[in-house]
Amino acid sequence: MIACNDANTGISTVAVDALDLPDFHGEDISSLISDSGITRYRMQTPIWDVYINDTNPYWYFPEGAYVERFDTMFNVVGFVQSDTAYFYEKPALWHLIGNVKIQNFQGVEFETTEMFWRQNEPPESLNAIYSDSVVVIKRPDDEQIIQGGFRANQSMTEYIFYKHKADIWTEEKPDTTNFQQN
Repeated sequence: MIACNDANTGISTVAVDALDLPDFHGEDISSLISDSGITRYRMQTPIWDVYINDTNPYWYFPEGAYVERFDTMFNVVGFVQSDTAYFYEKPALWHLIGNVKIQNFQGVEFETTEMFWRQNEPPESLNAIYSDSVVVIKRPDDEQIIQGGFRANQSMTEYIFYKHKADIWTEEKPDTTNFQQN
């Protein structure tokens, strides 16, 4: 795209490389996604840009994305959200950045600043989802902050930490071992 500058009209020159523009641009997207003919997911995003002419085609969600997973009765059983997201088509890799929050089917929430998801990994592989950032795990009954490498299976129901450091809170109970009755 080019425009000329003319002192009489006030038009300025603008040059844009077409390769820098997305091949698809969408705003205020809400999409239902099915698997085997059954609606399983809903994705919502303010902006979705797709770059297919790049040597590594990718999708870009500059204002974040929110994805819900449904059960067969359309109850939300899990979600993923982040401030920014990329999806690289050739390796089928998601890169989630900023305020990443994931809730699995068991109600366990994972919060971090960056997470990766290899979409084509086998469901049980502990290399499907990973992060090297601080991860906060919130279970319905407790909360833990674990620092270190994190790897999980596709459903985030099995996971491991490596090179980790953890802060775990417990209730302090009085010492009753030397208690004497009068």
